Formats: sequence, C-alpha cells, structure tokens
Amino acid sequence: MKIKALSAFHNLQKNELFTFNDVQKWLLDFESEFKDIKYNWSCPNLKCRYKFTGSCSCTTKDDAFLFLTLYERLLEFSFYHKNEAYARNELLVYEQVKNDVFECKQWVVRNEKIAGHDCFEFLMSYFSYSNDPKHLLVVDERLLGYNIFVDTKDFKHLISFLQIFDELFWIQKIYPESEMLYAFE
Repeated sequence: MKIKALSAFHNLQKNELFTFNDVQKWLLDFESEFKDIKYNWSCPNLKCRYKFTGSCSCTTKDDAFLFLTLYERLLEFSFYHKNEAYARNELLVYEQVKNDVFECKQWVVRNEKIAGHDCFEFLMSYFSYSNDPKHLLVVDERLLGYNIFVDTKDFKHLISFLQIFDELFWIQKIYPESEMLYAFE
C-alpha cells in the first residue's frame, strides 16, 4: 500500500531539517487518513503480530505501518509545543528572581508539574542524542531511513526553561522536600 503522506512528509525537509509549523500542518492535512488507516488497516502478513500487539513484527514494514508510526510519534512530539508560550513567560519571571534563592525555590515549586511531569521526558527523548545537540531528533533513521530533526528555534523557550529547571531541581536540589526528587533518590 503506497501512502502519499510519507512522500509529502519527506518533501517538507529543508537542509535535513523540519520546522514545527510544517510538522503541525502535515498532521492536520493527514489526520483523516491516519484515522482511517488506524481503524481499518491490518498487516497483510498473516504471521505478523500487529493485530495482537500494535507492533509490526515484519522485517520489511508496510507503508501503512510506517505512516501510522510516524504520525503517532509526531503527534506525541507536537503536544510539547503547547508549553512553549508558558515557558517563555516563566523565563521572564526567572530572569527577575534568579538572584534570590527563596524566589528561585518558589519558581521551581510552581513549575514542578510542567517541567518535572508534563515535559519530564522532552530533553531526554529529543535533545540528548549527542553531547552537543543542534536540533531536536524526533524520529531516528530506523523508521524511514533518515533522521527527522526539528529546528530547535521552534522550542527555544521550552528548552531553556527545562534546562534551568533541571539545573535548579536535579543538580542544585533547591527543592529537597519534593516528593518527585525523593522518589528518584
């Protein structure tokens, strides 16, 4: 089964990079196709475990499975972007309080849910693929034969926000009574 969405996605690439706006538009453009395939497709290989596990066990993956997997990974990634505006505002607040230990602790406490829970995996999942990452690695080459990098400028506030939070929370342990910090120690 040839899926035009896969070639349409590949064509969005500019200098081996995707913009978040292009990813978001692609998700919207192919939403109905995704729903149709998700609920109506099954792997043509009768020995495949897809219908039981949702994971294709075939050596060569069908285009429909590749499309479903790509769409789901991009959709999951896109949920993080909703925190970009919040992160921008919190960075402005942090700039005002960064020299006051008590206010910094209050900033960490206020942001523990978003930085410590909602976005906990963001940096580990998309930004820790090297010691000096330049972009966000959203999907590695094992799926489609090429890496899908999204420009960090589309997430610059969230990245900075999470890096500051991680430094204060995990490294400096400015909020030692946190249940989350206690759970990881």
